[in-house]
Amino acid sequence: MEVSVSTKSESHSDEKDVTSFMSVKNWDKSIRPREKAVNNGIESLSDSELLALIIKSGTKGCSSVELANKILNQTGGINGLMKLSIQQLMQFKGIGLAKAAQITASLELVRRMNYLEVLNRDIVKEPEILIEWLKKHIGSKNQEYFVVVFLNNKNQITGYTDIYKGSSNSVAINAAEVFSEAIKKDAQKVIIAHNHPSQFIEPSIADDKTTYQLQQAGILMNVPLIDHIIVSFDSYYSYAEKGKIRY
Repeated sequence: MEVSVSTKSESHSDEKDVTSFMSVKNWDKSIRPREKAVNNGIESLSDSELLALIIKSGTKGCSSVELANKILNQTGGINGLMKLSIQQLMQFKGIGLAKAAQITASLELVRRMNYLEVLNRDIVKEPEILIEWLKKHIGSKNQEYFVVVFLNNKNQITGYTDIYKGSSNSVAINAAEVFSEAIKKDAQKVIIAHNHPSQFIEPSIADDKTTYQLQQAGILMNVPLIDHIIVSFDSYYSYAEKGKIRY
């Protein structure tokens, strides 16, 4: 994948001034990202300042903050950054293996922490919690991912499985595999989800057909399908919410 250039600015933009072109260690202490985080709280940092703390150093004539800002501008912000692999990050001048690994490790920690937030919650009563996790887990992927979420009889998540990774615009679904995994996990109910890399979340005819087939299979297996959720990085479509799935 080639990193696309975007003019999209981040929510906390950095002002362009002379500090952008000098080493952060030469900045006034009050505006250095690390000191700013200590004095004002980590939430006071812009996206590029947070990324700068992870990558630690820039290149000749380019501070770590300026390098971080360039990366975010060219990837379209945090959502775009989350799509990149270690190899893709290493395409940026000044980002070697160590820095690329640090960035991807930080993003993966975010995804895993988001998953912990959905555990022990009634997902039927609080579907927005699951949806937000799904957005972060697969919403920014460049390929279609298909996820099966397993629930107990209290509608709490007991686990999930990323069953398939498809092409940039399609993914094959096998009902037998979906429900064999559900039985292995002793699931009482399942929710299926997948992403649309196009970021257009309206279901296709194929999505409707797959949902119907899995719904019928769930009835036969006595493991009801209670929702099919399609996500992008900032939106979603729920079959249950639209009244297309009832159980």
